[in-house]
Amino acid sequence: MAWLKSTAITLISLLPLHASAEGSVLRSRENNFDVIPPGFTLLGKPSGEATISIRIALKAANNEGLQSKLYEISTPGSASYGQYLTPDQIKPYAAPSSNSVTAVTSWLQSQNVSAISTGPFGEYLSFSIPVSKANDLLSAEYTNFTYSSSSSSSQAIQTWGLYTSSYSIPANLSEHISLIHPSTAFAPPMNRNSRTVVYPKAGSPSRRAASLKFGTRANTAPASCETLVPPSCLQSLYGIPRTPATQSSNVLGVSALQSNWALESDLELFLTENRPDMSPNTTFSVVSVANGTNPQETGDASFEASLDIQYTVGIATNVPTEFIAVGYSGIDFFTSLTDLAEYLITADEPPQVVTTSYGIAEGFLTPSDAGLMEQVCNSLMQATSRGISLLVSSGDDGAGACTAGATNLTLFTAFPSACPYVTAVGSVTKVSPEVASNFSGGGFSNYFSRPSYQDTAVSSYLSSIGSANEGLYNSSGGRAVPDVAAQGENIPIISNGQHVLEAGTSASSPIFASVISLIDDKLIAEGKPVLGFLNPFIYSNPQAFFDIVDGSTPGLVPADCPGAEGWSALEGWDPATGFGTPNFDALAAAAGLREN
Repeated sequence: MAWLKSTAITLISLLPLHASAEGSVLRSRENNFDVIPPGFTLLGKPSGEATISIRIALKAANNEGLQSKLYEISTPGSASYGQYLTPDQIKPYAAPSSNSVTAVTSWLQSQNVSAISTGPFGEYLSFSIPVSKANDLLSAEYTNFTYSSSSSSSQAIQTWGLYTSSYSIPANLSEHISLIHPSTAFAPPMNRNSRTVVYPKAGSPSRRAASLKFGTRANTAPASCETLVPPSCLQSLYGIPRTPATQSSNVLGVSALQSNWALESDLELFLTENRPDMSPNTTFSVVSVANGTNPQETGDASFEASLDIQYTVGIATNVPTEFIAVGYSGIDFFTSLTDLAEYLITADEPPQVVTTSYGIAEGFLTPSDAGLMEQVCNSLMQATSRGISLLVSSGDDGAGACTAGATNLTLFTAFPSACPYVTAVGSVTKVSPEVASNFSGGGFSNYFSRPSYQDTAVSSYLSSIGSANEGLYNSSGGRAVPDVAAQGENIPIISNGQHVLEAGTSASSPIFASVISLIDDKLIAEGKPVLGFLNPFIYSNPQAFFDIVDGSTPGLVPADCPGAEGWSALEGWDPATGFGTPNFDALAAAAGLREN
């Protein structure tokens, strides 16, 4: 089955545009600052002499064309399948037109603002100016905010940034400028999708008739795997080979955002205890992005980075692993994701597979954030066009929760897992059989529309559930999450020399990424292209996964969110576990590998 039809991915909610003073266009935040996202506190106006760094995003020449090309080169059966793009081939789609560059640069120069061209394809004009000048330039009123995470045990306040409830640009530039950052979009820090939480019991799932050939249940595993899931359990469940990979050109990337670090000494101890067949000296390389580091003093490691590196190096045996340390100096999550994407777009030899375990629940974002989300998502599309499999944890909020001020669309997914150019990975637990983790993030995006590769599977699911959650989610064509799943509870790691049990979809993503990396290793050995952007392949091959039909994902749905039931795991695709967990042998067969 192939999806060669190009259906443009659009944002369902966009920043309001209004005619303002003569010859200008006003871009405003809904509700101005009357409604401030959770965690943010308004401090007041900064000094006019304070410096603000601004990026103007110019509109890409042809995002729709790049999407069409991406689907063409990623869809099994296409004549162009596996013919991934180089940066030079991406540029005509992603770069702004010369007219856009000239028009916006001329305006800035007329206002005595000197900007430099930044981004892989010159898609940004960047500059730093006093706040008073920024207010004059954009008819804005930048205001200082701080952010405090309610999930932080210390409740420490972090200085966060400057935002404005509206800004104006010349009307003739509206067709050239996608967004200005920072401006109306609040950009909170990311959450790591890993934690241990007690959730309410899931309800009994319903069943639906099969219309496609779906996978069977996972392989048998020792009874001990019900309560502790080290690498040996994953190898048993999913048929993951223990034999070493052979292709040095095949690289598995682990993204580490916002000062999450991994210790080599922790990995050595982890391998000694959990992979005695591997050399305990097996390690990883570090790539610095935006001045990122990875210090090695005891106490520096985070649970997240420890988990990600141990369940890539410890699962994808002998695959070279790259720890992509993205720098952090108070910048927002969207900027960190952009920095990661730009590295992948421009690297001479980027990793073929990358796992990311960070995200923001859509329920904590607003339509004013839509432009930034779209900008980041398009950067991720450029990265996947290079033949990179981007896997992202689907989030740990289950089906979501009622959002303050929301009407009807009360269940939500997360970002960037809702971006249609990444593969969202949900979580399962237990082994006889595997069942959906009740915190596993999933559902239907309120911001991104459903891509064409999902149409058949998702339409079948929606037909099967009738009135469940009616009026509480975007049933009119939102991007559906997750795509697949893997074990995500009772995962033992070692962090700063201490033994820790982790739970969350941030465990599931590196596990699934390791499976894909091992498939890529075999493809390279046979002279075939790697899998690249996975989703068209996944939705063409539901038989390549162990289908999950038990459990559901009420997640954080509170009692005052009437009628919300979460999502049940059913036969075939569902918003609890996608198509299910990886069946290594079936995936290898679907990828066209010779029998082992």
